[in-house]
Amino acid sequence: MVKILPTLVALSATLSVVLGHKHHGHHAGPNVHSLEKRATTAPEPTGCPAYAPVAAGAWPTLDCIPYPQDPQVQAWLKLVDMTKVPIYPLSNDGVCPPAGTTIPAGQCWWTCQKCTAPDDITFCPQTETWGLTYDDGPSPDSPRLYDDLKAHSTQATLFIVGSRAISYPATLQRAYNEGHQIAIHTWSHPSMTSLSNEQIIAELKWTEKAIFSVIGVTPIYWRPPYGDVDNRVRAIAAQLGYKTSIWTDGFDTNDWNIPAGTATPQSVVATFQTWLAKIPSMPNGFIVLEHDLFPAEVNVSIDGILPVAFADKSLKMMPIARCLGDAKPYKEGAGTFSLAGSPAAPASTSSSTASGTHSGTAAAGGSTTTAMASASTSSGGPTIINNSEAAGSAFPAALMVGSAIIFAVLPAVL
Repeated sequence: MVKILPTLVALSATLSVVLGHKHHGHHAGPNVHSLEKRATTAPEPTGCPAYAPVAAGAWPTLDCIPYPQDPQVQAWLKLVDMTKVPIYPLSNDGVCPPAGTTIPAGQCWWTCQKCTAPDDITFCPQTETWGLTYDDGPSPDSPRLYDDLKAHSTQATLFIVGSRAISYPATLQRAYNEGHQIAIHTWSHPSMTSLSNEQIIAELKWTEKAIFSVIGVTPIYWRPPYGDVDNRVRAIAAQLGYKTSIWTDGFDTNDWNIPAGTATPQSVVATFQTWLAKIPSMPNGFIVLEHDLFPAEVNVSIDGILPVAFADKSLKMMPIARCLGDAKPYKEGAGTFSLAGSPAAPASTSSSTASGTHSGTAAAGGSTTTAMASASTSSGGPTIINNSEAAGSAFPAALMVGSAIIFAVLPAVL
């Protein structure tokens, strides 16, 4: 759940590496880190380039809400019967209205009513079964997480941001090849209830297209950023063929707050340890919210949470689709996903970038935005790194300095 830090926007204008999160549903107080939401209800996102049709073979501007008037989006709009989409007021950036405001019961707004629809996926049916999920990748640090999961023959559900998919295609391809379940997490990570119907379609379909361009299959599962979903958003997603997946209430690791300095690795692990005491008495399994965007998030997972989880032989960690017994999490079928746990042989994909970086042509006249990462090994310090992507190009020095200033004050990782 992500936003570019305002203080670093000038340093990273040509990159789409994001530095922070804003928590789902907890919008009060300063938003010191999250993917910068550059628009809510406005048809033209503030701070993003003026509208221009996305050129053939290009992509919308990274981390900006795609424009509904684009011809590609106009074609996608025909997939949804708007007469079957309920009408509710657009939210103000996902923020709950003032106390005393009546929210229609039929809206079923997760953020403010903690309401889940019958088709929402929020837990695993079998006891002591853990739906392992990571949001916001792929990132330069995702390969470290993949290394750790592979060493323990474990797969997860990875909710992919479209802008990251085209920035780190080789990392996404690796995740798919290793049998992880790939799912959708929107193009620019906005609060979905704040968007128009047309913007919602654009966010979902551009992400679907980006993922397909890399791995050659179309995810069926999606997760709304911040869990911000209501029955209007659900109706659109359902008509597009997606299954709405959130997480089990109370099973948010809070790892997204480590980069902001409002949580520590120790507090995140302590939260996890409180779950261990109640999991045996739960009537079903659970789905946990974690992230793999920042070094600190990956560090707390591989150094704090996962070692304890792997040591507890009663816990069965797996992707959401596996815990549900769904053998076909893609529109094309199983892909590399397997209910048995071992990845199937990857089929040839429609297109994939072999190098570790991707020059994603960002819309508006076909200007190019290139996201690059160094090939050094991350140790949890201030530098955002990638030890898997082949290109090995360094971030611009200005971004590195800016990142160092921000992350130098964060607590040491376990």
